[in-house]
Amino acid sequence: MTAYSLDTVEGSGGSVRVDCCEACSVLWFDSTEDLRLAPRSVMTLFQAIGRAGKPRNVLASSCACPRCSRTLQFTHDLQRATRFTYWRCAGGHGKLITFHQFLAEKNFLRPPSPAELARLRDTIQQVSCSQCGAPVDLRNDSACPHCGAPVTVIDSQSVAKTLRALDSSVTAPAPAMTPAALNDAQIDALFDLQRMRARETHDDLLTIGVSALRARIAAWLAAR
Repeated sequence: MTAYSLDTVEGSGGSVRVDCCEACSVLWFDSTEDLRLAPRSVMTLFQAIGRAGKPRNVLASSCACPRCSRTLQFTHDLQRATRFTYWRCAGGHGKLITFHQFLAEKNFLRPPSPAELARLRDTIQQVSCSQCGAPVDLRNDSACPHCGAPVTVIDSQSVAKTLRALDSSVTAPAPAMTPAALNDAQIDALFDLQRMRARETHDDLLTIGVSALRARIAAWLAAR
């Protein structure tokens, strides 16, 4: 994995070094670093995911720990009521997690509402699976037929909640960063037919959603 370090990430008890591979769409956290991320750091990683776009490499069937070279173990976990997966080192050195599963762990994902799903089926029709990249025909499926991952979009309520946590003196988000405004930005991007028709391949809904919110979040963070 060719990775770079996000060296300005903050965590409880000090800084946290996160390794990120945009081509593979994965993050590596030493030990329990992902659980120590400060809200600003979660947003920093959210923006990095938005910059990366679609994965360009296919993950190997097995991966080795970058610290001890042991084969990483595929793991199912639960955060509140959200299920997610990752690969962990049996020696406790850390874990490897895809962008999609990181967003799930931070409760940034939700299924589209029946109205949103109906509009998606009427307009976009086919997308790529956010987890494995396989095509998903929205006219017939609400989950990936290849890996079983459900169709999901970014949860604007959770994004707004994390933004509010960045500044305890702000009791409510600025008007431009309300959950409704964030959701509108995402939905507008999803239904930009001109842009979708210009693409040779179909993006996944999470790539489009995160990219749509990234500029707004960057401007909000810069003002803090």
